[in-house]
Amino acid sequence: MEIKQICVIGAGISGLVTTKTFIEEGYDVTVFEKQKGLGGVWEKSRSYPGLTTQNTGDTFSFSDYPMPASYPEWPTAEDMQNYLNSYAHNFGVLERIRFQTEVTNVSRKTGEQPGWIVTIRVNEKEEKHEFDFVLVCNGIFSTPKLPSLPGKDEFVASGGRVLHSTEFNNASIIEGKRVVVVGFGKSACDIATVAANTAKESTLVFRQPLWKIPRFFLGLVNLKYIILTRFSEAWFPYRQMGRLERLLHTLGKPLVWAFWRSNETVLRLQFGLDSCGMLPEQPMNQVNCKITIAPPDFFKYVHSGKIQAIKTSIAKFIRGGVELANGQQLQADIVIFGTGFRQELPFLEEEYRRQVVDEDGNFSLYRYLIHPNIPQMGFVGYNSSSYSQLTSEVSAWWLLEYVKGNLLLPSPSAMYQEMAADMDWMKTHYHRVVAKATCIAEFSLRYTEQLMEDMGANNQLGVWKGISQIIMPVDSSLYNKLRQELKSQRPRNVNDSPTN
Repeated sequence: MEIKQICVIGAGISGLVTTKTFIEEGYDVTVFEKQKGLGGVWEKSRSYPGLTTQNTGDTFSFSDYPMPASYPEWPTAEDMQNYLNSYAHNFGVLERIRFQTEVTNVSRKTGEQPGWIVTIRVNEKEEKHEFDFVLVCNGIFSTPKLPSLPGKDEFVASGGRVLHSTEFNNASIIEGKRVVVVGFGKSACDIATVAANTAKESTLVFRQPLWKIPRFFLGLVNLKYIILTRFSEAWFPYRQMGRLERLLHTLGKPLVWAFWRSNETVLRLQFGLDSCGMLPEQPMNQVNCKITIAPPDFFKYVHSGKIQAIKTSIAKFIRGGVELANGQQLQADIVIFGTGFRQELPFLEEEYRRQVVDEDGNFSLYRYLIHPNIPQMGFVGYNSSSYSQLTSEVSAWWLLEYVKGNLLLPSPSAMYQEMAADMDWMKTHYHRVVAKATCIAEFSLRYTEQLMEDMGANNQLGVWKGISQIIMPVDSSLYNKLRQELKSQRPRNVNDSPTN
């Protein structure tokens, strides 16, 4: 059937680039976004004070829209908001977005013109719209995860406040307050550092320490030269390795072991992890998806006691504070949970939701983009990587080719086998379960190039294997150049090609 009407759910990084990709090819695209503004996790109402990117700006921009040179090396949340708004305006995406519009249900429409019925809620009113194809782009950071702990009502009644990191939008609310931050991910450590400079007290409660990366290794070498290269990915095993990589991870295992232990040693010395009790239990090469950038001064504040770091968990709220699992009681005015997000698809029809997300919360998609048994639907942003803007952009290109019928895909049974093999690999090599199978940080560039190969770029990719492209940080503009070459080989538009 001919695909014309496209629905995009979400106006974050994935939704914006997907919309841009499809409207450039002549599709009629409508975007539903439940927030007041675009940007997803970067949207103003969800951004906490002090939030910056983890990547440098030059490695975190779209392939055909570089960030302004005036931006700092690590752009702030405000910079990202301005960049994404500029991108949406420049490519005609902004006028396609319906803000403050929540998608409540997506159900299959059958008949002569099969498609999807998308139910939305706007100003407490319900509307239903029909689409030929739905692109789910609300991603893995859309639903805040808050633990359910006893005593919360009593704590709030005594004047306390409980927030998720996405609700902490103004530093003034913690001035002169006793703040307890829960977690050890990026948001938790960022907020604990902000609180150390703003609040009366800053306490970080965490179950396990995780590896953190400095912006500059040994205070000298920018992280992008250490972890944002094809060379750095080679030290992680991959399910479909080339000959040199297989050699490295077989005969070269002692070298791989020495590489990771040397990196760990540098971090132990630079951050003083042993002396502050924050040495992670798991090796770096097994937990890359949990590795985040350390906020400037974070470990300095931990060592000085400006951030009181306690390795335990909160057992319950009490009047005027919290009681920890170790029995210790802390006075607190505000408790902020940097405990991440739930990965779910609450709006998708139950029959299909069960096929995408299993009972353990694991997402199962071919190439992290489509499901063999769910027609006319794609997913962008369910492949959390070290370069989310680039991964989402190439994913959108792949889905465009899928919709236009230009991809030679395996049979559904072969797709299922590939999906199962991916999941088994994740569990075996990276111990990744419960929805974390969507994280591909260890092989972001390999995955992206796999998508390009699916689109027919096998021969052109070979020219990238020069030494400079291996050891230097990724240059996303090369992907745009490659895509333009592919497009020139098969000029098609929305009106002359059927879908798969």
